[in-house]
Amino acid sequence: MLDSIKHIARQLSEMEEPHIRYKILLNFYRRAPDSREIRIIRDEICESTLVSTLLAEQRREGHIELPPHARWRGPHWILHLLADIGCAQGDKRFSPLRDQVCDWLLSNERQEPICGSIEGHALHYLHFLALDDGRTDFIAERLIDWAKAWSLGKTPASYAQALAALRGLVIHAEHGGDPALQRAITHLAEPLLDCALYKKPGTETPISSDFASLHYPCYEHADLLFALKVMAEAGLAEDPRCRPAVDLLKSKELADGTFPAERKHYRVGRSDKEGDSLLNWGGTHRTRTNIFVTLDALGALRAAGERI
Repeated sequence: MLDSIKHIARQLSEMEEPHIRYKILLNFYRRAPDSREIRIIRDEICESTLVSTLLAEQRREGHIELPPHARWRGPHWILHLLADIGCAQGDKRFSPLRDQVCDWLLSNERQEPICGSIEGHALHYLHFLALDDGRTDFIAERLIDWAKAWSLGKTPASYAQALAALRGLVIHAEHGGDPALQRAITHLAEPLLDCALYKKPGTETPISSDFASLHYPCYEHADLLFALKVMAEAGLAEDPRCRPAVDLLKSKELADGTFPAERKHYRVGRSDKEGDSLLNWGGTHRTRTNIFVTLDALGALRAAGERI
């Protein structure tokens, strides 16, 4: 099986699609994030059909005429996906979407409650895409206050919010921070690690069957793979408490070294209903390769110290 993984990784590193080469070279072959090779590939991603499709609904002044948090075509989710596939920093097409999201996030008239998922994902993509115009500190302060009041519940949403918040705070800490920021990161990470990332507190049972399945994208949800991905970004993937999640992920590996998407949270198309996606992210089938899941799975296994 190890030879299968090495073979598929080698194949992926030579593929034409830049988002595939980006993730495999960065996360599997451990290329430096600021290397010339990675920067060139991230520029290529911005020019790809994948990104053009994600931005297809930009209209007047570069805005997407949907509520910022509309599932899954609003500006918030589009920026989340643009960051997750590795787009380059400084693309001017992203700034109008940033303004839509931040104006909504920080508005006194905002109706949605502050939560780890919304603020956490926003903090991540604003830094990753270099879109910070001075407002990330306000979002981080709000997220730290949210984290202080958070405790691990018995629902998948509690795990998902904590993971998104952790991801956002970790990247914010890379741009400077204070002891309160580090305390919030620890406060979020430790309970998740104590539950092996995907189990109900104090049990050996998954928090839900959906959480123990593989998806791409997760959007506001989460699963064991997203949890491992966040822990890798936090430098915690080799913590022994991640081992059960790593083992469960490995058990889902297909014979050729790839991984499937077992479930999905989107519906391909464009309608008046929420949950639409402009892209088919590889579909779902328990015995067929999903390239997006495979890329994240190989990166997570490498970060966890697997000898592959």
